[in-house]
Amino acid sequence: MFNCIVEIESIFFDSKWQILTELSHAALSPTELAKKTGTSLPNISTQIRLLEALDFIEKEKLSNTLKGQPRKRYSLKKDFAYLIIGARSAIGKKMLRLDNETMPFFTPWLINDNAVSFLLIKLFLEFEHQMKEAISFGYLGRQEEEIEILIIHDNPETLEMFHNKHMQRGDKNYRINAHIHTSEAFHNGLMANDPYFVNTLKKVFVINEKGGFLSIHKKGKK
Repeated sequence: MFNCIVEIESIFFDSKWQILTELSHAALSPTELAKKTGTSLPNISTQIRLLEALDFIEKEKLSNTLKGQPRKRYSLKKDFAYLIIGARSAIGKKMLRLDNETMPFFTPWLINDNAVSFLLIKLFLEFEHQMKEAISFGYLGRQEEEIEILIIHDNPETLEMFHNKHMQRGDKNYRINAHIHTSEAFHNGLMANDPYFVNTLKKVFVINEKGGFLSIHKKGKK
């Protein structure tokens, strides 16, 4: 058990982490991974075997028969968080498997603004039912006490509560500026190369989504 924990912790500090980072963007072959990470193919093969053994990535066999074409690609197998807490009241570390229920409580902390992180989690909890029905939920930015968010929802009429929504953190009052669109409208806007939709997609930080709607568009697979 101890050796397993040591192996898992090692992925956050070396080329294994580079591999996971690249695979979070797209499925890649060992050769493609070697090129993107700037390391040798034998080293990539070694790291891939370990990540497979730890159940972090999975292999897809391709039907390519042409010389020089990839025969297999790898992708992330699961969404996860590695939680470390060091406080006077509690200390510990734990690997967590994430899903649509738990993702919104972890991804906001990747934003370099604790006030925003806290308020996005609070917002999700306050409107949990509506947010769970959303196709995508993302963060666009903050200007003073205004926080911009993006919600892709195919029943936008159910989200009227987000218009002129205000939230409190400590003694500060924040206004939520929600950009709400249906998946069809957002997709069509991108296809038409509309500057608003293109720029929105570029700057959005995805908090949670079903089916990878925004992530797929970010990767250019429209």
